[in-house]
Amino acid sequence: MSACCHSGRSPAARGPTATLGFVATPTRRLPWPHRVAPRLHYGWWVAGGCSLLSFAVVGIGFYGMVVLLDALVVERGWSREFVSAATSLYWIVTGLVSLTIGRAVDRFGARRFIALGAVVMALALYWIGRMGAAWQILPAYTLLAVGFSLAGAISTGALVTRWFMGRRALAMTLSHSGVSAGGIVLTPLMTGWIQQLGMQVALDRLAIVLLAIALPLALFVLRSGPEAFGLEPQGAGSFRLQEGALADAQKRIWRRREVLRTTAFRVLAAAYAIMLLCQVATTMHLLSFLRERLDAETAALGVSSLAFGSLLARSLIGPLADRLSKRWLAAGLFAFQGAMVLVLASVSGTTLLLGASLGIGFTIGNIFMLQALLVGELFGQASFATAMGLQQLVSQVASGLGPLVLGLLYALHGGYPTAFLWLAGGAFAAAALISQVHAPDPEGHGEEGRPASS
Repeated sequence: MSACCHSGRSPAARGPTATLGFVATPTRRLPWPHRVAPRLHYGWWVAGGCSLLSFAVVGIGFYGMVVLLDALVVERGWSREFVSAATSLYWIVTGLVSLTIGRAVDRFGARRFIALGAVVMALALYWIGRMGAAWQILPAYTLLAVGFSLAGAISTGALVTRWFMGRRALAMTLSHSGVSAGGIVLTPLMTGWIQQLGMQVALDRLAIVLLAIALPLALFVLRSGPEAFGLEPQGAGSFRLQEGALADAQKRIWRRREVLRTTAFRVLAAAYAIMLLCQVATTMHLLSFLRERLDAETAALGVSSLAFGSLLARSLIGPLADRLSKRWLAAGLFAFQGAMVLVLASVSGTTLLLGASLGIGFTIGNIFMLQALLVGELFGQASFATAMGLQQLVSQVASGLGPLVLGLLYALHGGYPTAFLWLAGGAFAAAALISQVHAPDPEGHGEEGRPASS
């Protein structure tokens, strides 16, 4: 029976696999949204709040970086190679901070990190809008990366993972839908503000939007887990009936060194490192690539189509992900993105370029979402942020190298088409690799069980 219909609690378990104990008596009252729909499991309010939060945080921290890369080159006249290197630094710092905060989020909850991250991001945007010299990009982007890490995927992923078990993929789909909406809305809005008002006013406005969304959500809607309210995660009852290596691995508490010893972590990290290097390289340079072939407004439409494609595909695939093999779904998406990058490298017409951009968008949101789902499936809710922080370190460092690598390939080959061929090859290699992910040994010895398939 769903936790929305009863508060069935089980005594807190003990030992290294004790991650599913629940509070017998509520110690706190649910926030005000619960009174609007008292029969709805509060986890759905959390997922919806994470969606709205991601609209601002990821809309600025991911899609906004595409606009900033182009604006700093075109508006400020700074070199593409230097701005690409600064963008790489941004992603590397994001990974390092994600590693640092992962265990803290598991222990203390995500809300305080979300609020702090939003404030730090707003301060960074204020600074970036007033930069007068190219070297200032490096500390300003570092500050922005710290805020993005605190308020981004580690925190929102931990919230959804703690509140959901049975319908986690659907909840993650809802929480990630804001990412796509942020790209659809904020990319053209940010581009237009910069062109009409200049970077300073544009980024000041973005900072206000960010704070107006993130702080009320962190204070009044989001809550770190259901236990303090006498609730179980949605679907916890059916989860207790699961057996096998995968279920056992989800129930234990994993330490960092134990996660690192598993082949599951290493294969997943390697596959996502390769894939996200290629994906971030493509997306961060997409506006610049399209502006070489299209007018500015049409090129911005191409970037927005990434977000639209992501939203559309996630709404189709997300509800099915609870019933499909996540590793094979990820492998298919990796390969499809590689094919779309090949199309970009090979065509020149407006319709085909926008179509390929849309096709890449079909994969982006689900690829990010599946990383969180696979980590939650392999290492469980109590250790999610710890394992995800380690994954983020590897994948974000690789993501950080992406814009720099593509910038160097651009210089080496004299343009984007040949450089894109390398990225397509990387995506195909990552697809083959992720198909080999198996459940970790629940004892943490590094030997693997059956394939991750749920």
